[in-house]
Amino acid sequence: MAETTIPTEDQVVIRIREELAAIKVPGAETAELSTQWSDLDVDSLDLVELVKALEDEYGIQIHDEELKPIKGVGDAVALTIRLTGAQSA
Repeated sequence: MAETTIPTEDQVVIRIREELAAIKVPGAETAELSTQWSDLDVDSLDLVELVKALEDEYGIQIHDEELKPIKGVGDAVALTIRLTGAQSA
């Protein structure tokens, strides 16, 4: 099995910015760890697209119950890093 590299916070934030910009979310380029979805006007469809992109990028699977508490960029970054780390363990 190939070893999975755990991304840094900065790498995940950059990927989130890229995906949000690709789906035309206003303010995506300036999103920070402290940015909440409500600050960016991210709706549930945007979130589904973002989750799919993170799953594809990092080879992880984000379940619905893990998604519910994700309120912003920092939460998404932490979850992505945790799941990526769990796969490499």
